Amino acid sequence: MAVKRKVKRFVIDVNTYVTIFINREIDWLAKYIFQNKIEIFVDHLLIAELARVLEYPKIKKILPLESILYISFVQMISTEIISKPSTTQSPDPDDKYLFDIAITANVKLLVTGDKALLNWSDSPIETISLSLFKELF
Repeated sequence: MAVKRKVKRFVIDVNTYVTIFINREIDWLAKYIFQNKIEIFVDHLLIAELARVLEYPKIKKILPLESILYISFVQMISTEIISKPSTTQSPDPDDKYLFDIAITANVKLLVTGDKALLNWSDSPIETISLSLFKELF
């Protein structure tokens, strides 16, 4: 009888999704999530931020697909929740919603490329880079 692995819970920052899209790693991410039984959480603020960032002219020029397809992909691989405001004060106030998602969903890791979040020693959620995320399993 196979041992059932515990589902791992993550929040992925918008900047990390954009990096994955630019590097054409959508297939890798979908397979990685499925094979490792990872659960990704989002809320309406993360989806709105992703939609906004994907409309930046420099991003639109790089990505081959329409923005809605990337947004749909994120929604398909994620569990959307209604996050509750937390008392956490992020070093980047614009990223507070990431911690609200993580705390509401009882997530243990935030995957980000934001140096302020990666270097925040008082973070209530462990923050890791995409490269470390790739090495976890």
